Amino acid sequence: MTQADTYPRITIVTPSFNQARYLPETIESIIGQQYPNLEYIIIDGGSTDGSVEIIKRYESHLAYWVSQADSGQSEAINKGLRKATGALFNWINSDDLLFPDALNRIAEAYATNPQADLVVGYGAKSDANGAITRITVPPRQLSMSPANWSFFIHQQAVFIATETVRRLGGVREDLFSIMDAELYYRIFRNGCRYVRAKALIGLIREHAQAKSTAEKERFASEKIQVLGEYDIPPIRMTAGRMKTRLCRLLDGSYLQSFLLLK
Repeated sequence: MTQADTYPRITIVTPSFNQARYLPETIESIIGQQYPNLEYIIIDGGSTDGSVEIIKRYESHLAYWVSQADSGQSEAINKGLRKATGALFNWINSDDLLFPDALNRIAEAYATNPQADLVVGYGAKSDANGAITRITVPPRQLSMSPANWSFFIHQQAVFIATETVRRLGGVREDLFSIMDAELYYRIFRNGCRYVRAKALIGLIREHAQAKSTAEKERFASEKIQVLGEYDIPPIRMTAGRMKTRLCRLLDGSYLQSFLLLK
């Protein structure tokens, strides 16, 4: 059995811009996985806050890094995707984290279904100091309901087959806030094969400068835009969301979320 059979290559991209406060903890959470087949890439947008000096300290752990002006997070993700050689791909933003042993648990789940488009683990949210405020256990099965693509999986815990994301053209660079949700929906529309990793995988940190906090109006505007593009009326979105909530109630994922937070 080869290393690729036991430990499929996983590519992680960290898009970053002026996040020196959180960047070292993000990097440590990734290289600290000690995963034997990790390809780690950092795409910095030309930071001026000391981020480049931080990146250089970890250069020996990186497959590639660059610091140059770009149009934002989506372009940085696609730059990293073009360098990726892994079987699985994800991006971990420069203020977010992976939980210990996350990559091994993703690899274990992937081994049960190496044809999967998405390997989805449990996600968490924390405050600015890292205290966990919420845990989300995804449903056992993702229906193709359009509501699923934005509300019931955490991007930090979603690893995508690199071949799939490349075939679909990467993330949309015209989107600032919901490029992840829109990408998942495109995957769902093309017949998503899904496997769940039964472990805490990724954490999103909520703080005053985070996009999820500071750009709520833009998030809402982009959501309306994308729903319109896909001709998804609000009533269909609401019905799909309620369906998934019922599924999560019946399959125990709501209860698991509650118990893990305690």
